[in-house]
Amino acid sequence: MTATSSDLHPNPTDGNKPSVVKTATSSIMTVLIVVAETDCATYMHYLKADPNYVYEFLEAKTIAEGLSLWRAHQPDIVLVDYVLPDGEGLELLEAMTEETLATKLGAIVLTEHGNEQEHLSVMRIGAADYLAKAEVTATSLLNRVGQVSARVELTRQLQRSQQQEILIAKIALHIRQYLNIKDITNSIVQEVRTFLKADRTIVYQFNPDMSGTVVAESVLSPWISSLNQRIDECCFQDNLGGMYREGRVFSTFDVYTSNISKCHLKLMEQFQVRANLVLPILINGHETQKLWGLLIAHQCEAPRIWEEADIRLLQQLSVQLAIALQQAELYQNLQKSNTELENRVVERCAELSQRQQQFIVLAENSPNVIMRLDQQLRHLYVNLAIERATGIPVKDFLGKTLREMGFPEKNVAILESSAQRLLKTGEDQRYEIDYPFPKDQGMGYYRAHLIPEYAPDGKIATILSIFYDITLDKLNEVALQETNRRWQYLLDNVSLIVLGLNCAGEVEYVNPFFLDLTGYTLDEAMGKDWFSCFLPQQNQTEIRGVFSELQTRGLHKYYQNSIITKSGEERMIAWNNTILRNQQDEIIGTLSIGEDITEKLKIDRLKSEFISVVSHELRTPLTSIRGALGLLASGVLATRPETAQNMLKIASSDTERLVRLVNEILDLDRLESSKVSLERSWCNVFDLCQQATETMQALAAESQVEILCNAQSQQIFADCDRLVQTLVNLLSNAIKFSPPQSQVHLEAEQIADEIVFRVCDRGRGIPENHLESIFGRFNQVDASDSRQKGGTGLGLAICRSIVQQHGGKIWVKSVLSEGSTFSFTIPHRIV
Repeated sequence: MTATSSDLHPNPTDGNKPSVVKTATSSIMTVLIVVAETDCATYMHYLKADPNYVYEFLEAKTIAEGLSLWRAHQPDIVLVDYVLPDGEGLELLEAMTEETLATKLGAIVLTEHGNEQEHLSVMRIGAADYLAKAEVTATSLLNRVGQVSARVELTRQLQRSQQQEILIAKIALHIRQYLNIKDITNSIVQEVRTFLKADRTIVYQFNPDMSGTVVAESVLSPWISSLNQRIDECCFQDNLGGMYREGRVFSTFDVYTSNISKCHLKLMEQFQVRANLVLPILINGHETQKLWGLLIAHQCEAPRIWEEADIRLLQQLSVQLAIALQQAELYQNLQKSNTELENRVVERCAELSQRQQQFIVLAENSPNVIMRLDQQLRHLYVNLAIERATGIPVKDFLGKTLREMGFPEKNVAILESSAQRLLKTGEDQRYEIDYPFPKDQGMGYYRAHLIPEYAPDGKIATILSIFYDITLDKLNEVALQETNRRWQYLLDNVSLIVLGLNCAGEVEYVNPFFLDLTGYTLDEAMGKDWFSCFLPQQNQTEIRGVFSELQTRGLHKYYQNSIITKSGEERMIAWNNTILRNQQDEIIGTLSIGEDITEKLKIDRLKSEFISVVSHELRTPLTSIRGALGLLASGVLATRPETAQNMLKIASSDTERLVRLVNEILDLDRLESSKVSLERSWCNVFDLCQQATETMQALAAESQVEILCNAQSQQIFADCDRLVQTLVNLLSNAIKFSPPQSQVHLEAEQIADEIVFRVCDRGRGIPENHLESIFGRFNQVDASDSRQKGGTGLGLAICRSIVQQHGGKIWVKSVLSEGSTFSFTIPHRIV
């Protein structure tokens, strides 16, 4: 067949700045949807509206169908329901994870309830994202799928870059292996067509009269072959020849929309071409460049945008092809040279050797380990990177297998199994291994890529193995995981509230301490409105304002307010608030650290009350003493000795009261702070009661009150002096508040495993609202009692402390105008 070769070439552009037709286009993503049939139609309808991507859909309703489609088509994205008719969607993801080397699947799980447990299960299995079915809208689905699509597209670009490096390395190795022009061109068109996924790739060689012949071709069925066809160029001598010599690149997106001649279009139709890319092959001469031919890629099935990466790749390969052709020509010329040209042959060989070094510089200086293996996995070629990785010289590898060299069994086993799959299927294999660096420099991590290399007969001849060093990535991943673990441990164990709110004030995070403090579960807290669910109603409006001003003006970074627990208790929290921002510096919420200061405030209040009462109790007798001593010192009472004597008695009495107050405060402090330990011994209950009664007999006689003691003779293991002190305090109070001619009863008996003591009087009684507070410091039913009856208000507090240290309890029952009964228990055992 003969045709005009001017029709083979579209309009030229500058070779240094390749021109590619640019049109609005969308990346194509294959989506496997494994959900109910009704939901599937809705999701497909949503995704078809995506302006950034074009989606091709695969539909399945069960795990079995989904796994079969995934194996057959290897979709980019999987959209799977958490609940499927034959099981959970996570089972499908587990099966996919076992069959892929990816650490994270391009999968989005549609969860049933959107709870934290489902989300953790989804992310743990390696899914890219999750979305609650109740929250699925066109916008939310497009956003989630779009994010995964962007990641898939980036992965494609990275893979393409790696594949391009591999292709260049492979072709460089082919050029080293083949010196025959036909072998070189056949290898290049095969590799280029496979890499570009083109329908046809050809090498076109010019004849001296500027006609040309297709000397190498790789074409897919059913497109016709153009191999060995001669094409006559009727207009090439006029303009295109000079443009090709200048290194111009020619590209056509669609022959039917491009500005080409009718005869050119006719030739394109003859070869079923819809889009093509043409690059010149220029061989460097001594003074000028020789136009040897063209490297051409055809897309026959549909139009195609030729990306700049495609053009740059073909430019690199055209240069390498030109060098390879020159190398082959030199080799052929050297073969034909006679002995008279021996010196020139030596020079050419030196030049050839230099050029060969240029070909393999990528492989020899690559940081990645590159090896060629035969089908028995013996090393045919290894680059220098292997010495840096293992410390073993290159020569020790040649002709041997890793098993023969004693490499770790796990590494050898995975290489052997991967190579077997490659030889059986012809598909690339990928896996990861670890191997210790030489000289105890730690563990190295590598990602292996096994690539089949084919002989001219189409059978796999050798295996190209490339090992990428991913140690830094692994170490960074481990460091990140450890950092996350430490932060999570801190959040889970810190005795502070950690609260995260979004901009609407909804709970996005709470730590375990908050849940323990409030009694809520995680499900009860997450997603709830913070202000209406966890704050007192009277404070909600105020705190909403604080939250708003924190976000808009940066105010109120430190704040205190009450929260409501699940039981209805109020707790006062001191907050340290921080604004959260995303990568675009937009506010996305707040993070607050809260300290429960409820008990601290109570203690502060008790301290204030204590200081107030003590200052009053000290000031009153001091004023009396000061007045009495002042009168005596002034001499006013010199002529009135009886009055002076009375004043001295008052001063002495108040002095004793002060001493008693200070002693009781110190005594109570020592008891409550455990600075004084109980000195237990065996003693008789009856003897304790008798001793207390005898001690208070004088006060009882003075008050005209009779003490009646009714106690059993029972041994008890306790601090006897402290129990007598407790009984004396209770008897003293009973006598003081009993009317004359009345009786005070002291009783003691054993009930179960406790000794119960009771002191009963017939006094005025205690109001019900004072029955608990009466045991506090300085608490008295009537403040005037301290003046009229004497006492400091600390006696009952001391009694309670003594009883509690013995492991007992104390209480009072009282009826107004009838009297009171103070009771306490002491365990009848060794504590």
